[in-house]
Amino acid sequence: MTMNQASGSRRWKLLTVIVAAGLLLGGLTACRTTKQVSQSPKDFSGFLGDYSMLQKGKGKEVNYLYIDQNADWKKYTKIYIKPIELWKSDEPDSPFGKMSTENQQLLVNYFHTALVDQLEKDFQIVDQPGPDTLVVLAAVTEARKSRPVSNLISSVVPMGMALSLTKQVITDTGLGVGYVAVEADFTDGVNGQRVAAAMDMRAGTKALRTKFNSTWGDVKLAFDWWSQRVAVVMEHLKQGNFYADKF
Repeated sequence: MTMNQASGSRRWKLLTVIVAAGLLLGGLTACRTTKQVSQSPKDFSGFLGDYSMLQKGKGKEVNYLYIDQNADWKKYTKIYIKPIELWKSDEPDSPFGKMSTENQQLLVNYFHTALVDQLEKDFQIVDQPGPDTLVVLAAVTEARKSRPVSNLISSVVPMGMALSLTKQVITDTGLGVGYVAVEADFTDGVNGQRVAAAMDMRAGTKALRTKFNSTWGDVKLAFDWWSQRVAVVMEHLKQGNFYADKF
């Protein structure tokens, strides 16, 4: 990482701390302000292709999950996060279809940034697959049959866009979606074999109280929750701890 990149990373982390502090006024925590929304096979978007490996999550697990317990998890010291995709349905009521290109880009950029922010603490973030590398490919979906939105290439959120997000979070601007759903594939950087896959959907508790009138704050909390969860689970898997509440 270059000095400029390190400086930018520090500025972004400081900004997210400020945003988080504002969201947590009144003693609220991320786990209390974002809640899982159940899913069924009708919510498969098609992003993962083969869903046959995934099993319904139990306890605190995500809605659907697959983990290869025979994989050599200890070897993964690097992570390559491929551009986050946005999958929307062709239905007239598609919230992503009604969303501006700027907001579509903001969604995938923020999720990408949240993943990097959490995973770079324990892994080297690289820009291509290779030995000892876990490849992460994730998508934000509408939890129904969908297709990818073209021309969206996610990246770590630049400062200008981060400030835009901050403004929308603080002013509680509505996003127009009632929940956030993600699907993620984890593959080996050499042979491309799937070693894990997950699917989940979350909404802010405020959104749940208002019949899914979600805000940017709800979405940010969901992305932060998933990113933190991936980082924690990865550390457990590297230690050979296949504990009950995976992902």
